[in-house]
Amino acid sequence: MTPGQARFALMSFVLLLAGVAINALFMQAATPSASRTAAERAPVRPAAERARKAPETNQASRNKPRASSAAAEEPSLRIARFAPDMARLDTLPEALEAAADAETVGAIQRELKQRGYGPLAGDGSLGLATRAAIMAYEHDQGLALTGAASEQLLKRILLGASPGTENPGARTVASLQAEQVIRSVQQWLAVLGYRGGRIDGRFGDDTVRAIREFEMDKGLVPKGRVSADLVVRLSDAAASKPAGR
Repeated sequence: MTPGQARFALMSFVLLLAGVAINALFMQAATPSASRTAAERAPVRPAAERARKAPETNQASRNKPRASSAAAEEPSLRIARFAPDMARLDTLPEALEAAADAETVGAIQRELKQRGYGPLAGDGSLGLATRAAIMAYEHDQGLALTGAASEQLLKRILLGASPGTENPGARTVASLQAEQVIRSVQQWLAVLGYRGGRIDGRFGDDTVRAIREFEMDKGLVPKGRVSADLVVRLSDAAASKPAGR
């Protein structure tokens, strides 16, 4: 073998060793990368499956709370819907008429005075006596007590409606104005020594009995109802009573 051939063989051997070393290094570097890629791809399938199951789970979870929420809210809704109304006055069967003007009030005063419902001024002022006269008319007609003046009331008086028969609703206090009139009557009766029951604005048996006793003491027909004449006589009697008696 010549020196040239020997150098060629040595160079070939070195190149071969270099190739083997490079190939080994490349394989070692590629293997972890491949394993990492496989590890990263592995969880993709379970995530996709969870995504497909999510609508069913969400739907079930939405249905459960909704049912339980409805069950929890139902008692409170029933309590609010059927809570009793603790009003001081009796329940109003119908809405009261709008307040009348002075001309209408004056006409009502004149018509009631002509029909014997007490000494009314006819000045269009809706005072205590006028309200009491209206309540007396309502009582005689078997109506709830309002003491309110209205066009409807005036038409009823003018048309000459027939008196009502015995009606439990005749004692029903249907407005704050009527309650105020009855309270005033009860206070005057108490001052004069008549036992009219509690001063509560209600037209009870004790109040009716006390009114009749007062009317008989004054020589009046004992009707046992609120009227303009009763209010005037009670007011005068209470004002003239000596102090301390």
